[in-house]
Amino acid sequence: MRQRLSSIRLFIMVIVCMMALNAVAKSNPKEEQWLNKGTEFYFDGQQDSAKVYLEQVFLTDTDEKMTAARYLLDIAIAQGDTPKINEYALFLADNYDLSLNQERKHARQRYLLIGAGALLGLLVMGWVLLRLRKTNNQQRKAYDQEREVFGQQLNEAQSAIERQTFENLQRQAREVLSRGSQRKRILEAFNATYPKAYERLKTTYPDLSEQEYDLLILNFLEFRIKEEAEILELSQNTVMKYRSNLLKKVGKDPVSAVLNAMPTS
Repeated sequence: MRQRLSSIRLFIMVIVCMMALNAVAKSNPKEEQWLNKGTEFYFDGQQDSAKVYLEQVFLTDTDEKMTAARYLLDIAIAQGDTPKINEYALFLADNYDLSLNQERKHARQRYLLIGAGALLGLLVMGWVLLRLRKTNNQQRKAYDQEREVFGQQLNEAQSAIERQTFENLQRQAREVLSRGSQRKRILEAFNATYPKAYERLKTTYPDLSEQEYDLLILNFLEFRIKEEAEILELSQNTVMKYRSNLLKKVGKDPVSAVLNAMPTS
């Protein structure tokens, strides 16, 4: 925000400077004021008053001297002042080419001043746009970094929630085992935590027996062989044999694969 305000202030300062230069270029010195006053009297028909101001301009060495001489020549002709007619006519004849050159020079200077002001304005606007673009890129980069950090935190939170869910189910299963309950209550706790997972497991592996499905779930809950044998009312050797066969049929940790493939609620 501070960079934007600094850029805007600089742009305003440049505009003010350009306006000041334009005002200086258009400022009226004393000779121009005299010329304007004399011209007003000339067109109002007040030739004597006009002559007073125009002669003051004619006596100066300025660019307005040629214009004043033209009006003074018209006044001298109207008044029949022959010496003044000769003076002004001779001056205009001698300085006609010089006047044209001066007007062209002034026109070039005005065009150069306008062009320089326009170029300066474009340069400042370009600089301001570059600064704004740089600021926007920095803000966008900071936003992307914040979003990435937030995404990592969200993934960590989701992983923690999933782990907490699994630990809650595991604790329920242990509590069921400690109270002497068997297979049914453990499966009910599993289905309550992962609805339809048991049906999906049977669909994915249709060739397994009921005991093998149950053993898959007990393995997923990280029960030991002795505990699985007690729950399923089998010997430990039989459980070890089931485990070996399941590893050949479905691979390692098939329940997690099924749960990951299920759509999230």
